[in-house]
Amino acid sequence: MKKLLLSTIAVAALSSSAFANSNTGCGLGSVLIKDQSTTVMQVLAATTNGTSGNQTFGISSGTLNCSQPANFASNDKLNKFVADNMDELALDISAGKGETLNTVAKLMNVQDSSTFSAKLKSNFSNIYASENVTSSTVIDSIAKYM
Repeated sequence: MKKLLLSTIAVAALSSSAFANSNTGCGLGSVLIKDQSTTVMQVLAATTNGTSGNQTFGISSGTLNCSQPANFASNDKLNKFVADNMDELALDISAGKGETLNTVAKLMNVQDSSTFSAKLKSNFSNIYASENVTSSTVIDSIAKYM
């Protein structure tokens, strides 16, 4: 009886995955297993993606059939720069211009820095919501206006 129940659950899980979404995600499995037209191949691709542990690398680097989010702002240089220059950045954002603000725009791969600076200036009170705001909160707030 146990075997029958386990078999039924396994078949249901496999068949529902075929109807739910044929996209198994990005990662090594999506690169190695090109033909994912069957449930078995989709499960194999998803398992390879899950067990190889490389989706985080693929997403952050834009490789392995992954793409970076549009407002990707999670890099060490940006985090360190903002943490080291919180006061200068606050002054630049409030003025809508400055060397520190330009550097942040470059680190965040902003194409139109003048529009970006104007958006940040008009939202200064949201970015620096309190005197005790952290650099990670500032980065997250800035990323909203990219």
